[in-house]
Amino acid sequence: MKQRRYPWVFRMAAALLLASVVAGHWWQRQPAGELSLAMLTVIAAHCPAAVDQHPGRNSVADSARALDRWGYTRLVELLRGDGRDRCRRRH
Repeated sequence: MKQRRYPWVFRMAAALLLASVVAGHWWQRQPAGELSLAMLTVIAAHCPAAVDQHPGRNSVADSARALDRWGYTRLVELLRGDGRDRCRRRH
């Protein structure tokens, strides 16, 4: 049985996917800019448990993780409705 090559659309899609993974990995490690730092400040004011306090530079990935944690925490509070404050800093 003769093996056929994939159509060019699938080969281009695979190349684009690989390029986006490499670029995304590089971009997530970059230092956080003014907007990301402002977003971290707002999230820390509303939900201190969502922000990881660690010394050093904050990266783009840190601000994305904090935003995800804040949204997840608020969603759980809305769905469960048990009155617990999940945004308090836990020691």
